[in-house]
Amino acid sequence: MALVSQYLDALSAAATTLDRGVVRRMAERLATAWSSGQTVFVMGNGGSASTASHLATDFTKLTAPNPKGPRLKTIALTDSVSTITAIGNDFAYEEIFSEQLRAFLAPGDVVIGLSTSGNSKNVLRAISFARSQGAMTYGITGNRGQALQRAAEDTLMIDSDSVQRIEDLSLVAGHIVCLMTRDLCADQVRLRGTATPADEPQPVYAQAPAR
Repeated sequence: MALVSQYLDALSAAATTLDRGVVRRMAERLATAWSSGQTVFVMGNGGSASTASHLATDFTKLTAPNPKGPRLKTIALTDSVSTITAIGNDFAYEEIFSEQLRAFLAPGDVVIGLSTSGNSKNVLRAISFARSQGAMTYGITGNRGQALQRAAEDTLMIDSDSVQRIEDLSLVAGHIVCLMTRDLCADQVRLRGTATPADEPQPVYAQAPAR
């Protein structure tokens, strides 16, 4: 039981220090991507790969203010096993994300890299390539992730060196960004004067469908 209390106490302490400014800026940029038809790319390794896939699903499905309206186009670069293994086998594992971006990235797109250590070479290379192509880049990492912080234009530094807690709070931050983005997209619709009741944000997690 002591471990449970220690873990949750440390998780809560790190959560209270999340940089709300970075979270807000990320949501604002995703809302801009939504209105402009740009694409968001998310990537990571291991547990961060799972988080990337999860966030890509949420960003695509839950940010649109109108269920029948346009979606935020989001791609998880972690999801195609055949693509990842082909690039890893034929080129190098360090290129598994950057090579995919060479095919799909356009200037003005958004690239989000998750790395608990901040030192994942494939994430750093993809971030560097994305910046060279005029994309907006974000990092999500732990308190030792200075390499990713330097590589990306904006970075959420989670105040922990625990892989597990960094992964936990990466997803928490992603969920907050998702819901904030949805509100901002709805605000854009209202400002254009084209809002309908269907455009109003709904409590998507309070009344989520059964899974």
